[in-house]
Amino acid sequence: MHKARSSSLTSAAAIIAFFGFFGAARPAAQEAQSAPSPAPADTLQPQESQQGTGQSTDDRSGTAKKKAKGAGKRAGVPLQAGSTLPPKNLKKVGDHWTPYDPPDPESFPPDATLHIIVPGDTLWDLADLVFGNPYLWPQIWNENRYITDSHWIYPGDPLLLPARPTVVSEVVPQGQEGAPPPAQAAAPEQVAQPEGTEPQPAEAPEAETPAPTHKAPETAHAPRTLPKLESFADDYDLRCSGFIAPREEKPDYFITNQEEEAKSGLTEGDIVYLNRGRLNGHTEPGTEYSVVMREGEVRHPITHKFLGHYYKRLGSVKILAAQDSTAIAAISMACDEIRTGQALVPLYITPLPARPAPAFSRLTVVSMDKPSGYIVHVLDDQERAGAGQVVDIDLGYGDGLKAGDFLTVFLPSEPYSYYPKVKYDYEWRNRRFQSPRYWRDDNNLPPPKVIGQLVVIFTEKKTATAKILQSTREIEVGDSVVVY
Repeated sequence: MHKARSSSLTSAAAIIAFFGFFGAARPAAQEAQSAPSPAPADTLQPQESQQGTGQSTDDRSGTAKKKAKGAGKRAGVPLQAGSTLPPKNLKKVGDHWTPYDPPDPESFPPDATLHIIVPGDTLWDLADLVFGNPYLWPQIWNENRYITDSHWIYPGDPLLLPARPTVVSEVVPQGQEGAPPPAQAAAPEQVAQPEGTEPQPAEAPEAETPAPTHKAPETAHAPRTLPKLESFADDYDLRCSGFIAPREEKPDYFITNQEEEAKSGLTEGDIVYLNRGRLNGHTEPGTEYSVVMREGEVRHPITHKFLGHYYKRLGSVKILAAQDSTAIAAISMACDEIRTGQALVPLYITPLPARPAPAFSRLTVVSMDKPSGYIVHVLDDQERAGAGQVVDIDLGYGDGLKAGDFLTVFLPSEPYSYYPKVKYDYEWRNRRFQSPRYWRDDNNLPPPKVIGQLVVIFTEKKTATAKILQSTREIEVGDSVVVY
C-alpha cells in the first residue's frame, strides 16, 4: 500500500515537473517567434539560458518598450535608414522659397542647358528624362552642389543639366534587351541565390537615392512638357530665314561664275566661284557665307514708315580653295534656288541655348513696362503665320533684345464692336417683336489677349528675326509683341 502510494506521488511529481519544465519555456518560445531574427553570433547560446530567463526577459522587454514609447513621445519617431528631414530656414530668393543659395541663371554660360525646377520634379525623374537612365541622377547633383541635400529640391531653383555621360554599362533589369550578363561568381559578401532563380538587378545605395514623390508605376516616368531641352531654332531656321537691312548697298562678296554654265538653278554640292581671293578677302578654306537676295521694301504696318529692305537667305557656300583674287566654293546648303550673281554676306551661326521655354498660357498677364513692338514681316511675304514659322519684329539689339529672348504676342485691349447691326420693332398677330438689347461697357476695357509666343534667333540694330513657338490663332502682320 505504502509502495503504491509513494509510486503514485512519484509519478505525479514527475508529471508536474514535466509541465513545469515546458510551461516556463513557452514565453521564451513565443518571444522568439515575435522578435526579429537575432544576429548569427547571438544564436549560439546555451539552451538552459534561454529557458531559465524566459519570464524575466518578458518583464525587461515590457519595461524597455514602455521606456522606448515614452522616449518616442519626447524625441520624435526615429527616421528610417536613408531618410532626411527637410531643410530649415527657408528664405525667399527672387519669386520662390528655398533653403539654399541658388546661383543666378544669367550667370550660366550661353550654351548651357538650364532647367528651372517645377513642382513634382526629382533628380531621379530628371535623369530619366534627360539621360534616359534614372540611375545617372548623381551627375545632375554633381553639377549643382548648392543643393546640399539631394532628397529635397525646390520649385524655382535652377539646375544646370550636364551632357549625357558615357557609361560602360547601363543598369538594365535582367531579361530586357541590353541587360548585362549575370555575374558568374558571387562576391564573398554576396549571398548566393538558389539555382534556377533569376538574378535581380543591382539596387542603388539607399542612403544616396533621392526620395521621389510616390507615384504609380505606370506614371513614375510619365513624359512632361518640361523640361523642354531641345534647341528652339534648328539649322534650317538659322540658315534659311532673313533679315531687314536699313539700306541697299553693293555687296563686297558675290558669286561670279559656276562650274556648270548651262545650269540655270544651283543646289547643294554645285561648285561656284567668288569675286574675292587671298589678297582681297577672307577666303580661308572652310569659311562659309550666306547667299542672300533682296525681296522688297518693308514698311511698318501701323505707322507706314520705311523700315528697310528685306533680304532672304537662300542658302550657304563653303570655300574650298582660294587663289589671289578669286576663290572656289561649294554650295553647302540650299534653301531655295541659287543663281550666279547673287550677293554673299558673312554667316554667323549662334545656336540658341537649349533651355525650357516659359510657361505659355492665354491667361498670362501682359506687362507693358517692358519693350514692346509689332510683327512687321512674315517669311516668304505671307500675311499670316503659325507655330514653327519665322517672322520679323521692329525691336532690335538697340532696344536691349538678344538672341534667345522670349516675346509674347498679344492683341491690344479694344471695346467689342461686333454687335448685330440689324434692329427691328414690329407687331404681328397681336404680338410685338423687338430686337434684343445688348449692354456694353466702354469704360473698363478687357485685358490684352495672349495669342502666341516667340523666341529671338537673330537681331539687327532696330529689327529682329524670331520663330513662333506657340500660337492659339493665326498671327498676322501688325500684331503686338512684348518682351517676356
